[in-house]
Amino acid sequence: MDKKILYSHELEDFTQKEKLLVSLLFDKEITKQDIDILTNNLNVYKENQSYILLLSYLGFRHNWKFFPEELISKIKETNNIYKLRSVLNMSWFIDKIRILNRANIPVMLLKGLALKYHYAVGYTRMMVDFDIAVPESKYKEAINLLKDKNSVYNGEVTYYHGEIKCGIKRLDVHWWLFKNNGEKGTDIWEKAKQIDFFGTKVYVMCPQDMLIHQLDTRSRDVFAGEHVDRRLNWVFDCRCILDFMENFSIKEIYSRAGEFSSTYSVRYLLPLFSKCFPNLMDKKEIEHLFPYPQKYKLWLKINKKYNKLIVDYNNKYQDDLAGSLTPVRFFKGIRVYIICYRLWCLEKNLSIFSFSKYCKEILKVNNIADLWKKYIVRIRFVEW
Repeated sequence: MDKKILYSHELEDFTQKEKLLVSLLFDKEITKQDIDILTNNLNVYKENQSYILLLSYLGFRHNWKFFPEELISKIKETNNIYKLRSVLNMSWFIDKIRILNRANIPVMLLKGLALKYHYAVGYTRMMVDFDIAVPESKYKEAINLLKDKNSVYNGEVTYYHGEIKCGIKRLDVHWWLFKNNGEKGTDIWEKAKQIDFFGTKVYVMCPQDMLIHQLDTRSRDVFAGEHVDRRLNWVFDCRCILDFMENFSIKEIYSRAGEFSSTYSVRYLLPLFSKCFPNLMDKKEIEHLFPYPQKYKLWLKINKKYNKLIVDYNNKYQDDLAGSLTPVRFFKGIRVYIICYRLWCLEKNLSIFSFSKYCKEILKVNNIADLWKKYIVRIRFVEW
């Protein structure tokens, strides 16, 4: 592979301070020198909040040993603010899960929820919304049950999930776990574990699938340069998930990622993860199992275009989603659609002449008229 192409997409490295913090979170001992490095010139209120919350987690684990007295109360204050926000929203969310439980609709916790209450318990995290998944066949029934006079359904805000909103509280209900229905035909629900969640019954993905899902969903954030302040979170989360895996194997991760059509996105993020935990993951092994074929090179180039387009589109039209349909907006939307289709073909290892299959399986349309209607609604009312 052309090195110029590869390095133009290389991920920004973590700072030494960030690497130290993440590694110390899984060490049994800390030193005064370590804490001095982590807290040197630290402004708790201006620093990246993910960094502060992880620093708080480290402090609580070691009873604030070696931490400067003047910083402890400030770090605890920040931690308590995010804890309070989570508690205030949680009762509303649990009520929604109870409704689905009574209807015997399986519910799977996704992203931050699954991590906070199963894989990374004890860590206070920033959560702006709640993500769950229900079987695709149960989606409409679930939405009808979740809607009430206070909870508004905002429609299908992406091609894989809809949104229920109540004031500042937001619940994203996914009918697909992976983009483009990558889990179709797999046993991801069968492998999931049922857990008790504040008196309700929910599922979480098995550790292997959770790791792949985390890498797959975060790859877009990294590619698009979004949520940069949260990148420490996903590395910490992935490391927590590894503790639940009895026999971690990159080869098995590679094989399972292929079942979800997530090989490229997983390959994209694993090198950055290995930089923080080189003792767990050998970069050479990653490069051997995830080689650089021409298709991966093409995937990188198309993804760069895709993420630039959607970020530009959302930034320009997020305050005018229902506004006028200008020619520029119309044709920019078409470009995004074409790129989405090309990425789907690459990830599914299909030829570019598979558009009818894409329309039927992903867009859920069977003719040109329905495709046109869906396109017009999407570019006017939905963020990409």
